[in-house]
Amino acid sequence: MNEQTTDAKQLTIENNKEIEFEKQKRSFSGNMALLITIIAVAASVFHIYALGIKATSVLVIRTVHLMFGFILIPLVYPGFKKHMDKVHVIDVFLVIIGICVSVYVLLQDHSFVLRAGVNPTKWDILFGGLAIVLILEITRRVIGWPLVIVTLFFLFYARYAIYFPGIFLGKSYKLTQIISYTFNVDGIYGIPIGVSSTYVLLFILFGEFLKKSGAGEFYTDFAYSIAGRTRGGPAKVAIISSALFGTISGSGIANVVTTGTITIPLMKRTGFRGYFAGAVEAVASTGGQIMPPIMGAGAFLMAEIIGVPYSKIIIAAALPALLYFISVFFVVDFQAGKRGLVGLSASELPDLRYVFASKGHLIIPLLILIYSLLVSKSTPIKAALLSMASIIIVSYLKRDTRMDFNKIIKSLEGGALGVLEVVSACACAGIIMALVALTGLGLKLSTFIIELSGSNLFLALLFTALIVVILSMGLPTTACYLISATILGPALTKMGISPIQAHLFIFYYACLSGITPPVALTAYPAGAIAKANPVKVSLTAFSIGIVGFLVPFMFIYSPALLLIGDFNKVIIAVVTSIIAACLIAVSIVGWFNSNINMISRICIFMGGILMLMPGFKTDLVGIALVAGGVVVNKTIFKSKSVKT
Repeated sequence: MNEQTTDAKQLTIENNKEIEFEKQKRSFSGNMALLITIIAVAASVFHIYALGIKATSVLVIRTVHLMFGFILIPLVYPGFKKHMDKVHVIDVFLVIIGICVSVYVLLQDHSFVLRAGVNPTKWDILFGGLAIVLILEITRRVIGWPLVIVTLFFLFYARYAIYFPGIFLGKSYKLTQIISYTFNVDGIYGIPIGVSSTYVLLFILFGEFLKKSGAGEFYTDFAYSIAGRTRGGPAKVAIISSALFGTISGSGIANVVTTGTITIPLMKRTGFRGYFAGAVEAVASTGGQIMPPIMGAGAFLMAEIIGVPYSKIIIAAALPALLYFISVFFVVDFQAGKRGLVGLSASELPDLRYVFASKGHLIIPLLILIYSLLVSKSTPIKAALLSMASIIIVSYLKRDTRMDFNKIIKSLEGGALGVLEVVSACACAGIIMALVALTGLGLKLSTFIIELSGSNLFLALLFTALIVVILSMGLPTTACYLISATILGPALTKMGISPIQAHLFIFYYACLSGITPPVALTAYPAGAIAKANPVKVSLTAFSIGIVGFLVPFMFIYSPALLLIGDFNKVIIAVVTSIIAACLIAVSIVGWFNSNINMISRICIFMGGILMLMPGFKTDLVGIALVAGGVVVNKTIFKSKSVKT
């Protein structure tokens, strides 16, 4: 296993130039590296202190949180490729501006909040304008132009709404009004940056502590030990390990480059084609973002926006995530059966008893987290802090996993650096949310969608899904969810959908952008590692993960899929939906050793969809369609044996 891991990592290094999935960071050594470490560690320590030891005002936490982003992003992310090697004078200038803006906010009293958008001072306008420009620049560096362009559009609309046609005609605001309204707790320092400064940072820190303790290796070894010997074993390992790793990552791309470097080469070695191996990893890694209990930043933002307990959201998201991974698992199993693929030999796999004996204790912090959230009903902040502390304590049960001082420092540094993308995205989202509230654009878009759909719920859902997918092509999941929830969420709730259904619907499509052609961001690193055409990888990933695109529609019509409602209906929904996921996998791949003709595929696929839908009648019709498809395939069309 060590040899394979090394080879896989080397493969990734060789393909680094081909993988354009994230902005390149500067690599420092010496004094500059030390300085960045000190700043990052200070940021993490401040948040732990402010959230877990001494109560600190909301505005102070959010301001300091954003200030660390203002400082670290210009130092870590170059503005231009030619500035890659060293910190430029422009970067230093941006850092100074960021500190000045933050210090100005920290020196204000309660009147700062009261005068927003009403009676701003000259200094408010100056520092507010600088803050907006700086946020756009750091977002460009970390995320790229798409989110900057979206934010600029909303700024433009607020300034020139009087010139827009039809339903979008509105009042135009002065630049000073826009800056003042945005530069406050309803804008830049609003809910998005508030969630980033609390839940998101703490859970990213929790993930860093888990990884540094060796938990990531434990999850991978555990997956290999239980699934590695089965047919298509490495592909099943990719699914299991990505689902487990997704609980501490919440990033599809991070999952691909972490687990995919090992699983993709092994999938290819055991007989899977390169494009299929890359697609499986892309689909599994994308699913990490919808996998409870952490689910990246989205679930925390959702809880804050719609005002429901975080525990309720992760319970609601459990079955859809399970269906997603079950369908992918069956696709892999059927594909391996068709191609006659076998698993890895026992000598190539870690022993399950050894895995648990050496690192099994590292699952305790995750169990403590789940218990704190679901059983003791602790706040996410308290649960995260308690789980982090437990990692350090539990790590000392084994010599190899002990969190020494160096590992703790690296974890604190990794947590602060890992949240930078979220900081910039949330700051931009805060600007957009403020402008949507100021101009009433959200209400106008809601009205537009309802009118366009003719008050037809299915059409409204279809339009919403399309808009989210288009937005997500250029935006990270967090930013896409925030913007979409702000402008599209009200339209769905007006049509009688509960907030949790509407927001989960939007969140799922924001996440699934990773495998949605033509962009499909997770397909590119997966394709590079697999040395396969990324377009073919993305198209294959889309077909493998098709259940993920269907389930959001189904839980809108059937809340039982979110484990909401009558117990008996929930149980029936669980059973029929799992069967449906299996049937849809059959329609995509076929049986173990035979092809399925197109008519039978369509019958089985439609039968699976009907069984996902609520109601006894749809289940019966679905079963009838599946039975008809099987009969047609066996009697009219003779299945052909598939040769390896």
